Amino acid sequence: MTRHHIRTIACLALMLLLAACGSKKNVVADSKPGTTTPASTAIKHTDAAAIVKQMAAQAPEATNLVASIDFNIRTGKKDITVDGKISMRRDQVIRIQLSPLGLVEVGRIEFTPDSVLILDRMHKQYLKSSYQQVSFLKNNGIDFRTLQAFFWNRLFAPGEPDIAKAATQFQLDGNNISLQSGRINYRWTTDATHDHITAATATYNSQSHGQSSLQWAYADFRPFAGKQFPARHDMKISVPQAKGAAKELAVTVKMKNLKADSSWDTTTKVSSKYKPVELKDVINQIMKLQ
Repeated sequence: MTRHHIRTIACLALMLLLAACGSKKNVVADSKPGTTTPASTAIKHTDAAAIVKQMAAQAPEATNLVASIDFNIRTGKKDITVDGKISMRRDQVIRIQLSPLGLVEVGRIEFTPDSVLILDRMHKQYLKSSYQQVSFLKNNGIDFRTLQAFFWNRLFAPGEPDIAKAATQFQLDGNNISLQSGRINYRWTTDATHDHITAATATYNSQSHGQSSLQWAYADFRPFAGKQFPARHDMKISVPQAKGAAKELAVTVKMKNLKADSSWDTTTKVSSKYKPVELKDVINQIMKLQ
């Protein structure tokens, strides 16, 4: 694993975050207050509410999840796989550590309720920002709860912490559950018994910016904390560009040896020897990657 590859991984990891935010770009400007789903597509709200509550009850109750991972990221001509580890503690942190050959950590991506941290140990630099400080995060409704729901294979309703209270907002069509929020449509596909989510898509349609989407597929379900949890997560982000085809980024996370381990610290302390970098500097690096 060369230094160039390590830098590429760090840049592409941040690109994942930026592209996910881009999938909801200009939501505030384009959304119309009170946007609702046409009556013709409002399918079985009552049944949907029951299924939503059922799925919430079926989700693993574990507070912690720790697993070794294979982390693969693809965009343009780049296709890189690196070993690593994922550590999640409910409502506190989602942490991905990148360690080539499983030896030394070279990079870390960390989401907490208040901030996003990208740590580049190879070059002793880091980027840390609150969701509120990054305008496209703040304006487009990306927060920790949204990311947590995707990683934990759960349904969610924007702005509503208690999914049971928002259950009547969902619609049911066979094995598909959907939720309309402004100009964003969330769609989840479940297994036949509605025990867990097999795929999730967030699609934003804008007359001025085209269609963006975040697709998240789940596979390789394994026993975890007495329930079933997906050991494989496939993410694909498509963001329209000013000219040409949409920019696409794909990430696959394969988890191994899932454990409900709680013996780890949720706080990452950045050494004073590390240099902070600004968002615009990292974006400039990203834009050079083809």
